[in-house]
Amino acid sequence: MKPLPVAALLLYALAASPLQATDSAVANAHMKRGDYAAAYREYRALAEAGYPVYQNQIAAMHAQGQGVPADKVEAHAWYTLSASQGDAEAIRAKTMLERELDADQLERSKALARRYAAEYVAPYRPPDWSLE
Repeated sequence: MKPLPVAALLLYALAASPLQATDSAVANAHMKRGDYAAAYREYRALAEAGYPVYQNQIAAMHAQGQGVPADKVEAHAWYTLSASQGDAEAIRAKTMLERELDADQLERSKALARRYAAEYVAPYRPPDWSLE
């Protein structure tokens, strides 16, 4: 392969995900400083863009009350989205959290996950995607 096409491909790849590259660095810096609310805002934008790793991150922040009030229902909803896209850590965390939720909380979480899926996962779904 000639150097020019490789360089063009590399530039395209970098330009295709500027949101992830810049916001994740900012979010990580906020986390390192302990400014969890600011980190949450940055991670939330990435989660809403459909990135499962950041959906998992904000799920963990909800579960632990980092930057937002602790909310297991909200955490489970975000873990569900991330897990549905194959994030192994989210799959484990979702399963563990389900043991702590009662039937009403689980149902509210599933309804919230369905709503979020329509907004935050839809553009990135593979054809055989399922929320469950």
